[in-house]
Amino acid sequence: MKKRKKNDIRPGNLKTNDLRRNRLSFRIALITIVSAVFSIVAVTLVYGSMKNLIRDYNDIVDVELVNAEYMDDVMVGVYEHQAIIFHHMAEVSPSKKRDLLAQADEVESQLKTTMKLFEGNVRGSEYEVGYHDLFSLMSSYMHNVKNVVDLSKRGEMQSAYYTMHTSLEPIVTKMNDQIDKMDKAISKDTKELTQEMKRSSDFMRLVTRILIVLMVLASFFTVSYCLRISEEMISRDLLTGVSNFDKLIRVGEKMKNRKKNRLTDYSGLAISIKDFKFINQEYGSVVGDVVLKGYATILGSYLRHNEIIARNGGDNFIALIEKDHVDEFLRKINKVPVDVGEKLGLTLTSRCGIYQINDEDSIYDVINAGLIAVGETRLSGAKDYVWFRQERRDEMIRQKDILNGYHKAIDEEEFVVYYQPKVNLKTRTLCGCEALVRWIRNGEMVPPGSFIPVLENDGKVQELDFYVFDKVCRDIGDWQRRGIQPVRVSSNFSKLHLHNKGFVDDVLSVVDKHGADPYYLEAELTESSGYEDLDAMKYFVSEMREAGIHTSMDDFGTGYSSLSLLRDIDMDVIKLDRTFLRDENDAKEEKMVENIVKMIHDLDRKVICEGVETEEQVEFLKRVGCTMAQGFLFDRPLSREEFEKRLINPYYS
Repeated sequence: MKKRKKNDIRPGNLKTNDLRRNRLSFRIALITIVSAVFSIVAVTLVYGSMKNLIRDYNDIVDVELVNAEYMDDVMVGVYEHQAIIFHHMAEVSPSKKRDLLAQADEVESQLKTTMKLFEGNVRGSEYEVGYHDLFSLMSSYMHNVKNVVDLSKRGEMQSAYYTMHTSLEPIVTKMNDQIDKMDKAISKDTKELTQEMKRSSDFMRLVTRILIVLMVLASFFTVSYCLRISEEMISRDLLTGVSNFDKLIRVGEKMKNRKKNRLTDYSGLAISIKDFKFINQEYGSVVGDVVLKGYATILGSYLRHNEIIARNGGDNFIALIEKDHVDEFLRKINKVPVDVGEKLGLTLTSRCGIYQINDEDSIYDVINAGLIAVGETRLSGAKDYVWFRQERRDEMIRQKDILNGYHKAIDEEEFVVYYQPKVNLKTRTLCGCEALVRWIRNGEMVPPGSFIPVLENDGKVQELDFYVFDKVCRDIGDWQRRGIQPVRVSSNFSKLHLHNKGFVDDVLSVVDKHGADPYYLEAELTESSGYEDLDAMKYFVSEMREAGIHTSMDDFGTGYSSLSLLRDIDMDVIKLDRTFLRDENDAKEEKMVENIVKMIHDLDRKVICEGVETEEQVEFLKRVGCTMAQGFLFDRPLSREEFEKRLINPYYS
């Protein structure tokens, strides 16, 4: 029998090698499959745990935030209700007392609705007992309110005040304490939930480390997935899923800190949904949240891979878009379709402020500039897309300075009333005047054109109008008492007053306060006031006429419906805008103005022209039949002392 050589390969050896190779392959395959399955299961478990934790966290936080919101609404409503009841007790006018009771009923109805919603939200929770304690206090409060109102109606004011101080106020205090107690409980639960979330996160990190030791490849995927989820939690807006503000700051600073400043390759965009508040009002906040999510998702789909969009609260977003992509991006967000449900689809339009980033800009500069620009889109007549202008930032600083200094100016009477005379062109005598406000700030006069529009936009001009009117009534009353013959003084009132149902009463109360003769008063409104609320303007004019106060229409001829306003509103005086004096030598211009003046006279109204500066303009006005004027030709606005001298000597040479 021959010996087998070492390198002799026989069929038996081949089978043995194949078997060993197959067993090894099987083991490797088995280990690979087990490892893969183990990794998949582990990753699935980690993902599922985190997803459930985030879902539970969101659910609990949503419920607790709603509870906190309901509690805030309850206390605000109670304080408002208590204030109305107090005013009702102090009020002497029966009609106003009835109005106040109606307001109180409305607030009470809102409180009941809020409490009903609150009850449904806490039912079955640990806060239900606290709710019932609050409900009991609310019932006690309403019972005592009824007693106070009944005492007030019977005229037992001392008992009513006593009941309010001894019963109502302690109940309100207890309600406040109860809400504070519940609020602390909510905060405690949230803290415990955060700690539980931290413990769960620690456990998941431990599982991840174990996976790394057991299976490098599986662990790699697991760690990557966990890190991605952690990044989502830290850097994503919980409602919309886009990046949050902190992530935007980090990305912007990272771009800025590189050796090559990549931030300058981008433009900063501040974006908001146009008229989003009406969606919340019409469909509710739940639908509003769905709209926000859909809107953010679609905007995110328009981004390139190296661009970013972040939510800045509410319906506001900040984006860094590459400069060559801005125009295309703006076209896409012009109309954004969002499906809310099977029966509701909305097409949203966007406001956008755009800023071209420079080398010296930080990410904070970019955001501020974008917000300033998007704020400009909300101005009347502005476009939906506005590029940032440095002068706009300067203008905002100036406006803020005016608004910050306004209350001090009112308190310290920095606002001074000047009177610009009106002249009868036939007799060259003083026949009236217009009250104008001037701001003497730090010894210098602030031009009206620089602060009046700011106060108009902010609504503070309404208070300033009554400040001026109060001074006018005071001066007229003073002149009458001193035997100086006044002339009719016109006071300007913003169109914003027409939204105030108590406008007429407020005017008459000032007149009564100073005992001024209504004959010498004239309320002046601009022509544009009639376009916004014709019925309110007609009512105001009618009530002023009933009280013996004249009314006038300023800036006549600057609008689009001047003739219809002449027909619809029975004002005493029509003031022609200075644009009618553009060319007193133009025959067509003269014929047009002549017919307008004749029409105003035929309607039994007086007519006056402002802005008269030359004798040629005076002769023009005489030819067209306008016999009253005001302007620098006769007098600039005069201080009270200077105008008083003009009252004593009313003749112009």
